[in-house]
Amino acid sequence: MDYSKNQPDTELEVCRKQISDLKKENEELVRSLYKVNEKLRDSEKLKGHFISNITNEIVNPFACVLALAENIRELKEGDISFAHRLAELIYEEAFHLDFQLKNIFAAALIEAGKEEPKLSQIPLNELCDSVCQYFKTQLKKKDITLSVKMDHANKLISDAPALFISDKDKLEMIIKNLISNAIKYSPDQSVINLDFIIGNGSLSIEVSDHGKGINNDDRKVVFDRFKQLDEKINSINTGHGLGLSIVQAYAELLGGKVSLNDNYKGGIRILVTIPESSGTEDWDDLEDFLLDTEVRY
Repeated sequence: MDYSKNQPDTELEVCRKQISDLKKENEELVRSLYKVNEKLRDSEKLKGHFISNITNEIVNPFACVLALAENIRELKEGDISFAHRLAELIYEEAFHLDFQLKNIFAAALIEAGKEEPKLSQIPLNELCDSVCQYFKTQLKKKDITLSVKMDHANKLISDAPALFISDKDKLEMIIKNLISNAIKYSPDQSVINLDFIIGNGSLSIEVSDHGKGINNDDRKVVFDRFKQLDEKINSINTGHGLGLSIVQAYAELLGGKVSLNDNYKGGIRILVTIPESSGTEDWDDLEDFLLDTEVRY
């Protein structure tokens, strides 16, 4: 039997099917490109908002310091008490600016993939005392008590030195951002708990407060450095926002993890667990550790 007369029709059907498949692939590609463009626009919008907020964080304290310094210059002799008050305000603005600049520089290095651990033996008692002293003025201003406890192998450490091998500067920034976050969202005359647990080759740091807490939706973005939960003021939060993103990034750089839970008395509990380093690890392959990471709850 001769099938040649049906061949043109068959070839035409094949061509039609190929064209139809190409159209479908093209439509799918267009949809994918549209989604990518939407994500890029959202990303650029978030980064633009982030940069705007950072600019305010730098410019506003500088403007306040300059204005306060000008007021001091114009004070009459003998007005010592008012000069002291102005000096306190200058210190508060300078403290805020210093803390935010350190976070901004850290975020820039993190984004560039240039951060890596510098290991040393850390006296945890001294580090804890230093951090508590750092926030002395802020705690006093809100009449907040910082309760510190350090446990080792289920036994309370008193005068015995607690040593831990890790990156001192990054560990210090983790603790400072956790405490700063807790102070910011804690009511006056409340208690913030800072607990250290050393053992089984790791260090756990838990900070709990009695603030308003964080709802479930916000927990999805609380560690995103391009997001902030409180957008009613022209500043990035020192806690819920840039600060906590650095906590997560540094914890992961040190091989650890972060978890966020409700405080049974109200507020939140943030737990950071970091393994102790032997000091012999090769960190060269960790430059991309921060990209698209997710917090574990």
